[in-house]
Amino acid sequence: MLVQMETGQPFLMPNKNKILNNNDLSIHIFMDRFYFCTQSKIEYIPLLEDPQDFHKTLIEYLDYHSKENFNAFSLISFHNPSTFVPLSFFNKSFCEDYLCLYKRTKDYEIASYDTLEDYNQVNLYSFPQFISKVLKKSKINFGFHHYNTLLYKKILSLNSSNKFDYKIFIHLQFGAMDVFLLQKKCLKFNNCFSISNTDDFLYYLFFVIEQFDIDTNNLELNFLGKMKSFTPYYEAVEQYHTNINFIDKDINHVSDTSVHHAPYLAKYFS
Repeated sequence: MLVQMETGQPFLMPNKNKILNNNDLSIHIFMDRFYFCTQSKIEYIPLLEDPQDFHKTLIEYLDYHSKENFNAFSLISFHNPSTFVPLSFFNKSFCEDYLCLYKRTKDYEIASYDTLEDYNQVNLYSFPQFISKVLKKSKINFGFHHYNTLLYKKILSLNSSNKFDYKIFIHLQFGAMDVFLLQKKCLKFNNCFSISNTDDFLYYLFFVIEQFDIDTNNLELNFLGKMKSFTPYYEAVEQYHTNINFIDKDINHVSDTSVHHAPYLAKYFS
């Protein structure tokens, strides 16, 4: 089964990702948990095996807070990594073939994609089918995206200097790191690596640098956000590299973002 999730018409897409406003609700779903994210609060809820539990919790939450209090709704999928395909080469009939190049789609998952027309890219991913069914039952017009779509739009919108030919953007989650390698604003590489400590982090970072034979004097490392929880990772790489920058380092200075599995994106809507 294939589901197309558009990121919105071009005239609705800002240059940067939208930060949650007072009347926005964004639900961020991981494999084992989900978060109700509003501008003022982040609520963490374990994701149980029974899909009906998620549906029941969603309806109860919306009823409690009253749907009329929210002007916009979005759902961000963190279930699996994604892959980018140039829009000019993309054929939705081959979505399963694209996905199998980097992961095997499980029987209970369906393929989906976000079309980023402004960037001539399609972001392809998979997620559990029950999520689609729950959204239909809710009868609410949710915008649906993959979290990598948010990261890609954010990174490509940055007005960075031309001092370095290569730039690596690092998005840290608890237990994972997303890496984007750009050469003169052209995306050369993107992947998500599972990490459990600073050794894992440095291994994958240096692996990318080595694979592309990058001169470290011509490389800038950019961390998305600067969170206290990830200080050991910042300190570890500072021992080997000096050209380091922090993007939106003040954005997560809110107490409850620490409960989010990917704190930099805790306040992002779409």
